[in-house]
Amino acid sequence: MASGGFDPFQIFLVNQWIERLRPAGRTGARVQVHTGVRRIGQSSFTYEQAAFIDGCHVASGDATIVLIGASGPLSLPDELVEDLDELALPESSAAPTVRPGPERSQRDHYPYFTPLLARIGDVDSNQHVNYMALATYYDEAIAAFVKHATGTAGTGPVPDLPPQSYRVHYLGEVTYPGRYERGVVMRSVGTDSVSYELGVFRDSECLGVAEAVGPVAI
Repeated sequence: MASGGFDPFQIFLVNQWIERLRPAGRTGARVQVHTGVRRIGQSSFTYEQAAFIDGCHVASGDATIVLIGASGPLSLPDELVEDLDELALPESSAAPTVRPGPERSQRDHYPYFTPLLARIGDVDSNQHVNYMALATYYDEAIAAFVKHATGTAGTGPVPDLPPQSYRVHYLGEVTYPGRYERGVVMRSVGTDSVSYELGVFRDSECLGVAEAVGPVAI
């Protein structure tokens, strides 16, 4: 950028996946996060991470990054591609990311909605709601859905049901100020887990969708 060889850019997350494998451990424990590059495209790359506490594998995840300029996605510069190649992970049999179907961005896909008011404290340096704050919005939507489904809305404690895994696809920006809605549908119920599909909407526009797996509560 300093030499004029690359345009100014912003870093955007396209999709993200995280799975909590076990409790994170005590305060003060030694934490290591291992990072490698799984895939390099023309204008994006996907990195993969694993978190360890005291040598125990506690979480895994990945994220796809796109560099965005004034006119849209930018081709990755050769120098960056060379650096990413040095961090490339060995070939694996990991399944490719499956993009959500078009029905996921339709309001009638979701039988339950809960309102959302963006908070100024959730806005990051890119002037939109940060992805970590957006994850809490999905947590809140699942908690509201469980209280609704169990008939305890407005009474009793909020269920402590943080999902152990998420896959999030970003379709637009959640900004401040703004009033939104989160749609929830329970996709399947297993012996010890529940799968959810979620979406964030501004009126009829879908700004993001997610899949989550959490503990059974209903």
